[in-house]
Parts: sequence; structure tokens; C-alpha cells
Amino acid sequence: MRAATCKGFISPAVFSGVRLDKNENPFDPPPGLIEELRLSLSSLELNRYPDQEAGTLRSAIAMHCGFPAEWISVGNGGDELLLYLVMAFVPYSGCLMTLSPSFSGYDHISRALGVRTRSVSLGFDGSRVFLDEEKFADAISAASPDLILIDRPNNPTGLTISVDLLSRVAGLTKGILAVDEAYVEFGGGSFLSEPEKLPPKVFVLRTFSKAWGLAGLRVGWGVSKPDLRNRIEKIRPPFNVSVFSQEAARVALGYSEWMRARAKRIAFTRDRFIEEANRIPGWRALSGSGNFVTLYSRGPVEPVRTAFDKKGIRVRFPEMGSLSEYPGTWVRIAVGLEEEMNAVLDTIKDLSGRL
Repeated sequence: MRAATCKGFISPAVFSGVRLDKNENPFDPPPGLIEELRLSLSSLELNRYPDQEAGTLRSAIAMHCGFPAEWISVGNGGDELLLYLVMAFVPYSGCLMTLSPSFSGYDHISRALGVRTRSVSLGFDGSRVFLDEEKFADAISAASPDLILIDRPNNPTGLTISVDLLSRVAGLTKGILAVDEAYVEFGGGSFLSEPEKLPPKVFVLRTFSKAWGLAGLRVGWGVSKPDLRNRIEKIRPPFNVSVFSQEAARVALGYSEWMRARAKRIAFTRDRFIEEANRIPGWRALSGSGNFVTLYSRGPVEPVRTAFDKKGIRVRFPEMGSLSEYPGTWVRIAVGLEEEMNAVLDTIKDLSGRL
């Protein structure tokens, strides 16, 4: 593939206010996990390269998800596995298919690699975002994509495409279907709920960054049949996940009950926020099953941006792709602590009479 000039991700300087712009977990890891890592650090051979197969971690993930270790891929964050998927399955003259809008990382990867992309537009009726399923099926038939990347739920809209529809898509496409389930622990069901039904041309992506609250480690993982995984392994460099990250992710899997409890609490806060935001005149909070909520207002963006800046609340004004044709303002809010979400509600209440 041909590399292309593109704008990279820019990480802002350290910020001391309320950070709700990156869909991070607002809770610190449990003290027991931190203590286990502290104790294990002295035994890690940091002068040695990591296990290039991540065998111990893959076995632990297999125990966690119920799939064989031979089906598990591990990456330096989910983004790295997405990169390998495009490199492995989209040839020079091939086609990548996504939804519009969707996770910005897909566009970043496709531009960096010079890959031709076909996007299927989502619709908006003023209160909800939707996908025209027949239009989607027609687009697949017309474009014959080599790889379809679907984030579930969709980021930034929160739309969750049904597993039944994705199963249909897997049967329609001649290429690979990659389902990005980075937010699956917060609700919406999973493509991995029935191991025996995973189609041979499907890759399902997971991460330790969201529900597990370990974004700083950069560990992602995925499940696919061995033939598909072997294609990815031909692309992957040998030491892509560090010694410490492999050990930390392995230890974290022992705290799955803590993770599920925190994910449930975040989902509760999300649902309460959506209910409260939809009572505020001039605003619409889109339903979703991730750890974020996207707000829509017909008013201009600059007063909204200014109001959040003055309150010291960092939020995301996402690229909305096909939905940009709807005039107004789109704001994506990561679900934070309850007091942080109340501060967001106060901010949009103050704005409601001025937009």
C-alpha cells in the first residue's frame, strides 16, 4: 500500500479540569490490582524482550472469553490491530467500507495507508440516528469491499447495530467483517456470546482501555478463526506488547467482578444523564450503549465551545461525516463521575435559553 500524507493525532498538554473528551474510564484501577503489579514488577525481566507470542496473556484472555488461545490476537492497543486488519486484508486496489460517521481512527488508518474507502451514511430524524439496512446491503453488493469495519456501538453516535444484522453482513460480503466491540462491557450484547456461531470471516475487537480502565497500558485483543488470525500474525512485529503491559493485562483479568461493577455503574450514570439531558429544551441526547453520550442542538457551536471552556470541562466536538449536513452542534461527552455529569447538565441548561 502507498503511504499518504495525513494529519496525525495530537495529544494536548496536561489538563487539570474535567476530562470528558476521550471516552476514558473515570475510576482508578482497584488497589489490589495496583499492589499486585507493584509486587510483580521486581520479578519482571525488563532487560529481556517480551514474549513475542504473548502466550501467557493469550491463555488468560482465552479463559476469560471462552475461546481458544489459538484464536486470540493481542496488540499495542486496539488501534494497532485495526491497522493490521487493513494491512492484511485490503490490497493496493482494494476497498475498505465503514459507516459515516464512525470512529476517527478508521479514517486515520485509511489515509495513512492510502486505502480507498467507501462509507455508508447513517441517517438522523431529529431524535435518533439510524442505519438503512437495505441501503447498507446494496452498498456491500455494489462496492464488494475487502474489509468492513463496524464499531459497535458506533462512535460518536452511540448507535448499536444488531448482532443479527451483522451476521447477515458476514454472509453478504466476500471480504472480512471486523466488529469493534471496544465498549461492549457497558451493554448492547456481543458477537462473542456464542463461540460456536462465530463466522469464519469475522474478527471481533476488544480492549483493556475502556471498561477495564487501563487506557495507559495500550493493550487490545481480538478473536477470529485461526486462518484469519494467521494472516494478521504475518503482519505483526514480534515484540509489539511490552513485558509490563502483558503482565498488567493478565493480572487485571483477575478483577473482572470489579470491572463489571464499575461498567454497570457507568451505564447507570449514562442512562440517567440521557434522561435528564432530554428534559432540557433545545438539546437531544442520543441513546447508546457505550461509555459516552452524544448531544445535539440546533444552535451554533461557538457558544457551546466557549461555555464548556469557561467551566473547565473538556468535551469532544466530533467529525460527524454524513450527519454534518444537519445544522447545529454535536457534542460527545464521555461518562464521568456523577458530579462531573451534573456539571455538564448545568452547562447545557445555562445554554438552552441562548441557543
